Formats: sequence, C-alpha cells, structure tokens
Amino acid sequence: MRKAGRVKSWHADKGFGFIDIHADVKDVFFHITALQSRTVTPKPGDRVSFEFAKGKDGRMQALNVAIVGAPTPPSSDASWLPALVGLAALATIVGGALGGYLPRQAGIVSLLASVIAFLAYADDKARASRKAWRTPESSLHLLALCGGWPGALAAQHLFRHKNRKQAFQIIFWCTVALNVSALALWEMAAST
Repeated sequence: MRKAGRVKSWHADKGFGFIDIHADVKDVFFHITALQSRTVTPKPGDRVSFEFAKGKDGRMQALNVAIVGAPTPPSSDASWLPALVGLAALATIVGGALGGYLPRQAGIVSLLASVIAFLAYADDKARASRKAWRTPESSLHLLALCGGWPGALAAQHLFRHKNRKQAFQIIFWCTVALNVSALALWEMAAST
C-alpha cells in the first residue's frame, strides 16, 4: 500500500533524505536508488508517494518513491547519448593518433585507460549493490585523468553510477579538462 508524505530533507552529496509522513512514526529514510525517476532532484517540501518496506539492509525505509508532479520515467533509465559522446571522443582521440595528429601513445593510453575505467565503474556499481568494499573515488578520477574519461563517461550513464553525485561530477569534469588540455599541449609541443 502506498503512503504519502513530504520530503523533510535531502542530502544531494550523499544521495539520501528523509520523508515526513505526519504520523507518530519518525521520519522515513529513502535513498536515491529508491526514486522512480531521477529527472527531478528531491527538495524539502516536495510531496511524495512511496511504499514503506524493508530495504536491502533489512531496515524499514521508503521504496519506489515518486515525487508528485515529476515526469514519468522513460522505459529505459540508461542514457545512451553520453555513452555515445564518450565513444565518439575515444574514436576521435584514437583516430587522431592513427592519423598522425596526436602522438600514437596518446591513442593507446586513452584506449586502454577507457577500457579499464569502464570495467572499474562496472565493478564498483556491482560492489555498491552488494554493499561490498568500494573502489575509492580518487582511483576513478585518476583513471579519467590518465585518459580514461571517455570510458568513464560511458560507464557513468550506462550503469547509472556516480552520474548524479554533484561533487563527483565537478571533479570528473575537471579531470576531463586537464586531460584534454594536456593532449592539446602535447600536440602543440610535438608540432613545433
């Protein structure tokens, strides 16, 4: 049976919040993974409907949380556009290296780092669902900085992993900018 309430608090950086149900029950916990649609970020005061049930950890919490008035989720939550952008960026880097516009090492490193980053995100997502020991975010950022950002970008959106965490995304896009700048400087130095 679905219940109704209002979002009392939302911690975007941590991906969880609490719902006030105006009853003798204390505020109900909900995690970002319980949201039916992630197109709208929850904010205090939003009206929600949810199911009150045991979560994966065995504690009572809100599941299948729907924000009243939020757009209905698409049939597939995986976003293909960022994955295609990551693949296109990787193809551009590798193609530039093969065509002599970039050093060959840049194409090889970017290809290998992208594959490793993609697999690291897949592994971390699997570990998160099992509540197992996680890959440190700094390791994921290092892979992106070392040229694996196209694979990381694709993985973030295909696996819906780390793509909503704002602090992570800021650092991720800084690593992308640093990597692309380093490639540009490397090419300018090689052509002079």
